[in-house]
Amino acid sequence: MPLPTDIPIRTSRIKLPLGSLFWHEGGKPQSETVVFLHGSWHDSTQWLPLMRHLAPRYHCLAPDLLGFGESWQEGKSPSPYSVALQVEVLHSLLSALRIQRLRLVADSLGAWVAGQYALTYPDQVQSLAVLAPEGVRDRELRGRWRRDRWLVAPWSPLPLILPWLGKAPWVKALRDRRRCLRQSPAACQILFQRRTAAVEGELLQQGLGKLWLPTLVLESAAADPVAHRLTQAWLRLLPNPQHHPLPPADSPLGIDTAACAAALERMATANPPLQLPIHSAT
Repeated sequence: MPLPTDIPIRTSRIKLPLGSLFWHEGGKPQSETVVFLHGSWHDSTQWLPLMRHLAPRYHCLAPDLLGFGESWQEGKSPSPYSVALQVEVLHSLLSALRIQRLRLVADSLGAWVAGQYALTYPDQVQSLAVLAPEGVRDRELRGRWRRDRWLVAPWSPLPLILPWLGKAPWVKALRDRRRCLRQSPAACQILFQRRTAAVEGELLQQGLGKLWLPTLVLESAAADPVAHRLTQAWLRLLPNPQHHPLPPADSPLGIDTAACAAALERMATANPPLQLPIHSAT
């Protein structure tokens, strides 16, 4: 088998009704397809090390979600960013590429999109694997986005005050956080800049209990408290999840890439793809 560094990764772009979508791709299109969805503050490059591990056996596809990386909306009246919009665009991409069966692997905000995609198109998704998954409500995490909303909301006075607050460490931390947030306006809009009712309406709180497909919840052994709480919330809500801790590592995902690839391959082997029905011509 080729070494991970020897696996070529291709890039492509397509113009869809809702915008221009960019993606990384590896492996043979005839192989079983695995689609990777990146996290809130990342793009598809987050998945490149893992794709190189899996591309010898799988057709790997990692798009930049709309509004992230090199994917963008076109036209004078762009649609507001939402989880539903990301699901619609992903479905348009897969339809254009004639991909009818796939496995979803997703991180953070991408896991929210992946969960909703699996609920919307259950006959298309063979399995789901998530890491630090967003998209659920947890009592212990109530109010965790309040600071970030204040940092990026158009009506907030905090950005105007920050330059005058001095050089204390907590002020620097706020400035650094705002700089990070502003690098991903689409994520800010989905998470912080919509009405609370709109965000609540897209949560997976009720839907996860209907996800009976094979679901693997990955977690770094060094996960921060927020990621751990989100992981536990998904595990409580899913009907039959598998939980797999992974060694931490200095990688884009914060986990050991080889160990993650091995866990995903074991899951795929234990849950082989279903065959599409063959309809005879009449």
